Amino acid sequence: MSVDDEIARIDWARVQTYLGHAEMMPEALRRLVEATEDVEATRLGAWIARILLSEAGPCEGCAPVAGVLVAALPVMTPAGHSAALDVLSLIAAAEISGPAHEQIGAVDAAEIRRAVAGGFPHYLAVLQSESSPVADLYSCVDLLDVLAFHDRSLAPAAVAALAAARPAIRDDDLATAIDNTLAELAGS
Repeated sequence: MSVDDEIARIDWARVQTYLGHAEMMPEALRRLVEATEDVEATRLGAWIARILLSEAGPCEGCAPVAGVLVAALPVMTPAGHSAALDVLSLIAAAEISGPAHEQIGAVDAAEIRRAVAGGFPHYLAVLQSESSPVADLYSCVDLLDVLAFHDRSLAPAAVAALAAARPAIRDDDLATAIDNTLAELAGS
């Protein structure tokens, strides 16, 4: 299924975000998929996150956007891929923190995480690749941490991938993030 097919499955005019309805999302998602410059991809990713997340938590638009991003990961440019992984990690970690009247649309954190978890095999592959950028590795560690914490059936694969990737990691902060995630997943 193409990115446009995935986008077309959603009635964006009915999906609510913190800036209103999500009619602007298809174009932003297409531009992120095709972004060739890191600065542009980062700007688009930050814009998407700002529309979907607030101090009160995620909005209704998180699940459909996550679904499109997950479907697009294999065909994204490297810049778009890194920004998308960052957005997905933010969406996955978002918690409903405000009262119900502050939520925008029908928000279900478990549904949002299921949409993000659709990319679980991709996140594992990024960790296993010797050529993955460090920023992508950070995002995937965060994604595996959140997803495996909330869905224990994912924990064995997450722990195995993190443990296998750990010896090759030369970035001290990333190594610490992996160690902390392994400890957290082992203890929960």
